[in-house]
Amino acid sequence: MKISEFFNLAFSVLKDWRVIVTIVAMLFVMWAANFILNYKKKPRKAKKGKKEAAPAPAKPAEEKKEENKDESAEK
Repeated sequence: MKISEFFNLAFSVLKDWRVIVTIVAMLFVMWAANFILNYKKKPRKAKKGKKEAAPAPAKPAEEKKEENKDESAEK
C-alpha cells in the first residue's frame, strides 16, 4: 500500500458520519466526567439576621491574679 492510498483511506474513514458522531459523543462524555470530578460546591453564606454575638474571650487565671495584685498595690 502506497502512502497516498493510506491517506485516502484515512480521510475517507474520518469523513464518515458515524466516526464524527462517535468523536463528538466521546468529547462530550469526557467533558462531563471532567466537570463532575472537578466540581466544588460554593460555601453557604451565613444569614445576617440569625448571627449571635460571640462572647468575649475569658482571660487566663494568671492574668487575673496579676491585675488584682496591681490594684491592691495602688491602693
